[in-house]
Amino acid sequence: MRPGASTLFPLLVLSILAGLSFWLEQATEVPLVSDTGKARHDPDTLVDQLTVFRHGPDGQLKYKLVASHMEHYPDDESSLVVAPRLTSYRPDAPEVVLTGKTALVTQEGKHVLVRDEVVVTRAAFAGRAEMVARTPELTVLPEEGKAYNQHPVQITQGESWMRGTGVQVDNNLGTFSLQSSVTGEYFRKRQPQTETRP
Repeated sequence: MRPGASTLFPLLVLSILAGLSFWLEQATEVPLVSDTGKARHDPDTLVDQLTVFRHGPDGQLKYKLVASHMEHYPDDESSLVVAPRLTSYRPDAPEVVLTGKTALVTQEGKHVLVRDEVVVTRAAFAGRAEMVARTPELTVLPEEGKAYNQHPVQITQGESWMRGTGVQVDNNLGTFSLQSSVTGEYFRKRQPQTETRP
């Protein structure tokens, strides 16, 4: 499926998750310690009620990450984020919000797994209805510009909907595809009726 107006939404999802991995990498950077407890999987950094902002070179807000809790584990340099809510702001573009119950960031931010009731919402704009994507989890490889899963995915926009199993997103090629069992319905926006006079 080649990208169109509706298929650009997953690419926004990928850019949001890339932003999430950037912040988590920054937020979990801690000084190296010579503690022998590094071999155990115990957190060395705990943060409650985390809020992180990222601004562009022009000073405009680009992203906001809010989470109820974050833990960093020095043995494998992973981070667990609880109840992440990442909001993306772009000029002349609708707000996009990514939520999940947890996110696991590994490999210095190169691998991000958002899990448990993952929901990505693009606000309504320019006469288009709000678009919502739901899936149990989504794996993102920010440096490669790719995201994927092998789980059911459901996308709705107004009365239109699409479902499938497994998704592959390649930001480099600008492609988005559901892998199997794809079904859906597309409803054109109803045009207002005009009165005709005899």
